[in-house]
Amino acid sequence: MSEVEIGRPEGRTSYSDYAERYYAQAGKGRRSLSASEYVAVVEGFLREFVCMGQCNLYLAAVKDPQIKEAIKTYLEDVCNPNIHEMKKILEDGGYALPAPLEETMSPDKVPDQATDVANDRMIVIAQWFATRAFMTLWHNYASMSQRTDIRDAFIRNYHRANRWHVTFHEIAVEKQFMAPLPIVAPKDMPPIP
Repeated sequence: MSEVEIGRPEGRTSYSDYAERYYAQAGKGRRSLSASEYVAVVEGFLREFVCMGQCNLYLAAVKDPQIKEAIKTYLEDVCNPNIHEMKKILEDGGYALPAPLEETMSPDKVPDQATDVANDRMIVIAQWFATRAFMTLWHNYASMSQRTDIRDAFIRNYHRANRWHVTFHEIAVEKQFMAPLPIVAPKDMPPIP
């Protein structure tokens, strides 16, 4: 057996060309969506639509300027590109959008609201859990499509959530909102019989 290749982007190896030929051809030229693709894209669109509103609620309630900036940046780095990935797939296929984008509010227009309904700790930890949920969502949706352009859109969305899952954990630890995830040293692991 040859030397094992690891650590390359997208897990590619010198053997990947075999599958890449098939991958490049899958769904080529097809604009219509299968039933599972349609469900995944519509749900993906709607989930981002709702997430934008949730982020705006957090922006209104959060007090710490660094957290406010992080959430605004998250909206631009994750929510906007993700929803537009889904919008493009739907529009290119001739499908109607499941909700009007005009109903989303720009984060710059969100007024501060001192509600004390949720504090900064709750908001950052909620974002940490939400980004993990998004990672699962996008991964699952990618597997529901045999059109590789759709899979690729979902995987891009996954990578965006992946970056921010780590980011919100780091912010939560930095702000002492939660303890860092525990480290298990190899010497502390019981031997496997």
